[in-house]
Amino acid sequence: MADPKNYELAYLLSSSVPDEEVLNWTNKLSRAVTDAGGILRRNEEPYRHRLGYPIRKETQAYFGWMTFTAVPEKLAEIKKSIKSFGAILRSLILEEEKETAAARPIRLRTIKTTPSAKPILREAEKPEEKLDLEALDKKLEEILGK
Repeated sequence: MADPKNYELAYLLSSSVPDEEVLNWTNKLSRAVTDAGGILRRNEEPYRHRLGYPIRKETQAYFGWMTFTAVPEKLAEIKKSIKSFGAILRSLILEEEKETAAARPIRLRTIKTTPSAKPILREAEKPEEKLDLEALDKKLEEILGK
């Protein structure tokens, strides 16, 4: 027998199930996992969710998920028992990835660019002419017409 692995089960439960029975369905799914020899690690309470597209003519469903540990040989048995539940619209079992060491930071490559020969100056950026006070007075008189 192979070593047990960690799995995550995500499922959509029909919205036709009354609110009072949603937890009963969650317990049925948990029992399906444990009956197949799996060990339940985490079980989240399902919540009502609007679907992106209709599934079996339903536009809303309860979304729930759980994590468990099981040997890979028992997955087929777990999937078969989940499919036998009529109120489960969709289900997906994924193997959880093992946590790895922190990812190395990505080194960004710099691209060297050649500057243009002469920067183009806009009018606002042109250097100001320095005027002395007498020249400034003359220009003001010309503008004001005195």
